[in-house]
Amino acid sequence: MRILVVGPTGRTGSHVIDALRGRDPDADIRGLCRYPQEPARAIETVPGNLDTGSAKARAIETVPGNLDTGTSRKRAIETVPGNLDTGSARARAIETVPGNLDTGSGKKKRAVELVVDPLEGSIAMSRAIETVPGNLDTGTRRAHSITCLTGDLENPADRARAVEGIDVVIHYAPAFHPREAAMGTGMIDAAVAAGVSRFIYVSALHAQVTSVPGHAAKLAVEAYLAESGLQWTVLRPQTYMQNIDVAAVLEAGALDLPFALTTRQGYLDMADLADVVAKVASEDGHALATYDLASDEALSTAEIAALVTTVSGRSVTAGELPVAQLVAGLEAAGPAFAYVADAVTRLNAWQARSGGRGNPGALRWLLGREPASFEDYVRRSLTE
Repeated sequence: MRILVVGPTGRTGSHVIDALRGRDPDADIRGLCRYPQEPARAIETVPGNLDTGSAKARAIETVPGNLDTGTSRKRAIETVPGNLDTGSARARAIETVPGNLDTGSGKKKRAVELVVDPLEGSIAMSRAIETVPGNLDTGTRRAHSITCLTGDLENPADRARAVEGIDVVIHYAPAFHPREAAMGTGMIDAAVAAGVSRFIYVSALHAQVTSVPGHAAKLAVEAYLAESGLQWTVLRPQTYMQNIDVAAVLEAGALDLPFALTTRQGYLDMADLADVVAKVASEDGHALATYDLASDEALSTAEIAALVTTVSGRSVTAGELPVAQLVAGLEAAGPAFAYVADAVTRLNAWQARSGGRGNPGALRWLLGREPASFEDYVRRSLTE
């Protein structure tokens, strides 16, 4: 079975690939990085970060957008232009200097292994890359490589190249993208044309709440998928636990979220989502099904801060982040700022009203166990 994972180097994609490998270590996985290679999306460098002695001998080539955090790229990595030049163009391979992002713990916790597209005639590089904390947080080391293509989700030719020879497509859109719906329907068209046998779409819990722009876009993709003739499965996850970076919270000694301190929110472990994705990708019986994926736990900011304090033994305070401050930090979206700001504001308002909660029955049935608790997530984060 040949599987395409859209966005393989992000948090969701990394978890999904780990879950797929857990079921089948030899699974044939292709990744489609969702943005074209362009200088504007490259990473910012920190001079001396990869100084291995007298010279920076083997700095890394970058994945477009890998560390694009807006204006504050605080912990980026240093690059040497031409480092992996294979001729007329650098072939999107990645090579590393051991320990380049070792933070002193002796552990390199978050790595992903990639090989470049053999169709492009490039030499496969199998060294893993070390990442900025949280960027590729999968909870494990990745022991196997994937074929990784870099393409533009809005380019029909790139979409066609990505799905060629693929049996299963796993698609989820870039967060808060103004053309999210077009990207989704375009991938569906490509899958139909290529004769893909199964299409798994990661949507959002309660996508029918169309007052939230991201939900409205996902609902439109769901409707298009339902009329595509494909064997599809729609997964609707709630907000991820991983949106709260435990290491960052402990470093700051504070947890500030854009809700009242007592407002309870539902959270899903991204690892549970990944296990479900792997299940429906590899088993029969899930065609034409839509599953809500939600835990039965809802916690307030104050309760999460207290939980992290108890589990870690380090004091964490709870605070309310003003929505205006949250939106102001989105200016890095550039021309899309107005859309992103509106989408985030509306999503936050809906979550404040509803708590983003759902029924845990489908998730419990699909997992064959209880969903992970927030305490499980915190404890796992402390051991990574």
